[in-house]
Amino acid sequence: MKTHKRKELKSAEILVFVILLVCHVFPLQANLTAVRNLDNGSGLQDPKVSCIMKDSKGFVWFGTLNTIQRFDGVQFKCFYFPEQVEKVFVIKEIENSDFLIGTNKGLWKYEAKSEILLRIFPEINFPVRSLCYINGKVYVGTSNGIYIIDKEQKLEHLRITDEISAYNQIIGAYATAKDIWFLSPEGIIAYTLSTGGIRVYGKDVKFTSKLSCVVGNDKLLYIGTVTHGVVIFDMLSGEYSSFLPSVGNNHVSALSLRDGILCCGTLGSGVFFISLPEQQIIHSISAMPNDNDEYLTSDMISCLLLDNMNVLWIGSTSYMGVDYLQFRNKPFYPYRFGNQELRNKVFNSLYFVDGIKLLGTPNGFYYICASKSQIEYFPSSLEKNSFGYTSAFIKYNDDILIGTRGGGAYKLDRHTLQLSKFTETNLDVNSFAIDNQGYLWITTLNGLYCYNKNLKIEKVYTNLNSTLVDDKVNYLYIDTKERCWVATDKGLQFLNTKEGIFSDESLPAELHELPPVTYMTEDRQGNFLFCFNKNRVFICDSTFNHLRYVCTPEDAGYLGYSIREVLQDKANNYWLVGSRGVVKGDSALNHFTLFSSTEGLPEPYSNDGQLCGDTIWLATAKGIVFADIHSVPQSAPTVISDFLVNGVSVLAEYGELIEKRGVIALPEDQNTLDITFATLTYDVPDLMIYEYQLEGYDKEWKILRGINSIKFSNLSPGEYTFKVRKQMDENSMQSFQIRIRSSLSAWLWLGFALGGVLIAGVIYTIEKKRRGKKTIQVKPLHNEEEKYRFNKKISDEEAQVLISKLKNYMEKERAFLNPELKLAHVADAVGTSTQTLSQIFNVNLKTRYYDFVNEYRIDEFKRLVSSNEKDRYTLKALAGLCGFSSYTTFFRAFKETTGITPNEYMQQVESTGR
Repeated sequence: MKTHKRKELKSAEILVFVILLVCHVFPLQANLTAVRNLDNGSGLQDPKVSCIMKDSKGFVWFGTLNTIQRFDGVQFKCFYFPEQVEKVFVIKEIENSDFLIGTNKGLWKYEAKSEILLRIFPEINFPVRSLCYINGKVYVGTSNGIYIIDKEQKLEHLRITDEISAYNQIIGAYATAKDIWFLSPEGIIAYTLSTGGIRVYGKDVKFTSKLSCVVGNDKLLYIGTVTHGVVIFDMLSGEYSSFLPSVGNNHVSALSLRDGILCCGTLGSGVFFISLPEQQIIHSISAMPNDNDEYLTSDMISCLLLDNMNVLWIGSTSYMGVDYLQFRNKPFYPYRFGNQELRNKVFNSLYFVDGIKLLGTPNGFYYICASKSQIEYFPSSLEKNSFGYTSAFIKYNDDILIGTRGGGAYKLDRHTLQLSKFTETNLDVNSFAIDNQGYLWITTLNGLYCYNKNLKIEKVYTNLNSTLVDDKVNYLYIDTKERCWVATDKGLQFLNTKEGIFSDESLPAELHELPPVTYMTEDRQGNFLFCFNKNRVFICDSTFNHLRYVCTPEDAGYLGYSIREVLQDKANNYWLVGSRGVVKGDSALNHFTLFSSTEGLPEPYSNDGQLCGDTIWLATAKGIVFADIHSVPQSAPTVISDFLVNGVSVLAEYGELIEKRGVIALPEDQNTLDITFATLTYDVPDLMIYEYQLEGYDKEWKILRGINSIKFSNLSPGEYTFKVRKQMDENSMQSFQIRIRSSLSAWLWLGFALGGVLIAGVIYTIEKKRRGKKTIQVKPLHNEEEKYRFNKKISDEEAQVLISKLKNYMEKERAFLNPELKLAHVADAVGTSTQTLSQIFNVNLKTRYYDFVNEYRIDEFKRLVSSNEKDRYTLKALAGLCGFSSYTTFFRAFKETTGITPNEYMQQVESTGR
């Protein structure tokens, strides 16, 4: 807890400016996050990645030796080529979400609607290394020159004269509005789109290295070489202008460019980040481990992609999958002072005053004076200052007071930097406050203490010598009316400082019923805000007439354990500092914006905060971070990555309807839905928080933490709307409608129709009789086939035969080890239809398809754990070996089946010695 003061610090604006000058924080270097890896254990089926592409929907695609694989941040979906292609070089999105794919064995097309891969233009039967799609035409760069496919699907081979035949081997391309710049190992071929003319630019005499890859902007090309790093080519003058700084061994294998930052992948030296305006290397990462978890699984880089969400994707030439990390343009930046790295240190409190920063840690505190470039650390020690956890700071007279947990309170002389203890006992200090008479108040776990200006004790209040309800005093606040609020674990009270009497009689009943208050403040409008060790904030006006929670418990679930404090900026926006994130609320506290790890906050987020001008500073368990208060979190769409009806994926059938937020109509017995979704920010899956609601079924929004799928079983006929979004991010909303038809309704309509026919027949017969004519008998219509279309019965003998085949397929052929095993595959293997097999699972076996398969996978995991195999693999890798497509799916299935987590099971096995 930190002390609240009504008046803002006069030097706050100057302080922020000085800090930013002294910190020397590079934007890129400051905002790199820990590198995460995707491999077999994560669900990546073919871990030798040769190209990376992000599509228009936000999915990331990986090309490997014989697959393309889609990643949504949590799960993979793998598509196999029907024949060996040996390597995927390039993936290019065209219309209707289809892709063209260049491989070592020619050109392929991925049709999104059918989810199949087709070989096209078999006459292109050699490596395709580049693809450009412009105005309906496709420009294909191959080892045999350039091919052009027009809108009528006519193929043209670009005629290259003998003089430039050495440039036939195309290895890359970059397109501008007027030209396509094709790259060969020996130089550049410029193709003019309007005329079809070509221009050739050989390598500069300054270097003999072969060229390897190319990216560019409107004026310049940046070309990777095999031995000379990156060379710049001016497209206007047609000249090689200069080299960029050396990058490791200078063997550049991949490039990616965005917003003035060039990412250079090398074969053997990792990845380098070059700021193009300054032409300087501002950061690098390699396979060499460091303290910040910024290290790669391999230095041999095959491909790079710096995407529009500032996520860098890194493929390697080895079978180690993909590394990825988030950086740049995030609201929150880590703070560092000169060369002092504070990034991974635990901080529990901070306090800025008069150009000085005090940063509390569990074992001491930092004193930083920016104007003097001075940093001092005061550790806890048994010999001198045994104080441990630093809980609070305050400026008192001209000194700094430091509160600790278990070590009492200390005074720091700002001139000599001498530290001395002024409390007589080892108090557990929660917070400081100064009243209008200049007295110092200290809230502790042992009562309320009052000190005079000479730091001599004046009074001590406990529940034994006063009307204080509890000795555990969490906070003391003096409001603008000079009332002294005292918050304890047993409630709020006012303290009459003259008489020493505590009372809660003037407080309304709503404040009596609050949980233990741990922090309170008064805003500029005279409202009081209260925080607790719960997921809520309570607000009331100065007259106690309007009282409410700022948000419901469900809405506040994003903050996890507690809201530490509430800050108010100059625009009257509120900042709710929580143990799981920071939320910015508008001036009416009706609309909120969440800042979490996606915005640069390290986990487990914030312990303390302070506003200085237009900057918010936070103390976290992984360093000090700061952000401009005008920052806006990144937003990305939430997509439906799979949709199962009665255990069968139907996303290919209904994907277009979902994207257009249309209506999916299902028969009554198709009423168990599994919906998988992801917000494509590519944050840590376990930290992602979603809100969802099935209107017509759920009365309010529900919250999911670390889970990206939901199941609805046995839904009744009716109209539903499924909505899902990233927590508190309206821009990420995805929704679609579901209509489950009632078979009873259909029969009622059929009955009405038949009744109408019968009535018409009766009327006709009566009319004929009246006229003395021969009657016509009308027979009722029957359609038994339609009636039992969804309820075809299976005999017990047939069911047992199919069940026997099913178990044999799983146990002997071990089909469950295939992560892509679908109901349709199993149905083909046992010789029946998917509808019949689904009925076997639901009616005869009383289980779902995926639950049935996952039981085999869990048994396999138990077998591996009981053997010596577990010592060779990580837990994620073991899950992949057992057939699970992702660790999240494995974790959820294992806990649902066994009631314990995989780690707990492994510990049990080790303790029993099995």
